[in-house]
Amino acid sequence: PADIAAFLRVRGRTTTLVDAATAVVARHVALGSLPGGPSFAPVERAWAARTPSRAARHASRELGRGFLRLARNLWPDSPSIGAVESTAPRPIVLGAVAAHVGLDAETLVRLAVYDDMACAVAAMLKLEPGDPIDGVRLVLDACAAVDPFIPQLAALTLPDAIPAASAPQTEAWTEAHAASNRRLFRA
Repeated sequence: PADIAAFLRVRGRTTTLVDAATAVVARHVALGSLPGGPSFAPVERAWAARTPSRAARHASRELGRGFLRLARNLWPDSPSIGAVESTAPRPIVLGAVAAHVGLDAETLVRLAVYDDMACAVAAMLKLEPGDPIDGVRLVLDACAAVDPFIPQLAALTLPDAIPAASAPQTEAWTEAHAASNRRLFRA
């Protein structure tokens, strides 16, 4: 559990913050778009440049595709959701949905961080079953460790301002897992 808590703290301050910031900038783009819809292309390029692992980018796009399908079914007339490319990564879709439903930027950061931490802990519990309450504590602690960054991330409006924080070891693990014939998880 100590190793898992450390992993979550590092992930929370690196790749998770990149995704949360990307969602905030995508939300800003969607809210400020002209008639005809927003262009998320600059946001996606900035996200991709800050997500060195090809396997992580692929997984995020797979998650984004599923999330986008759900969003389009729920809100078929949304200009922000309609403007999202079918290959967009999860944080772009999350930002477009947040714009559509009126979610403020700080809440969006908290949601993005919580979702990432909760997914990681759910995966951990599948690999090493234990008391779910311990998993809840890990998620809450990891989210609390990110709290000091929330106002700064929520204020972002430009793709170039998305932080470039990476975790080379976890990216290497992601690449190794993608090349392995021994699957633990797909996305």
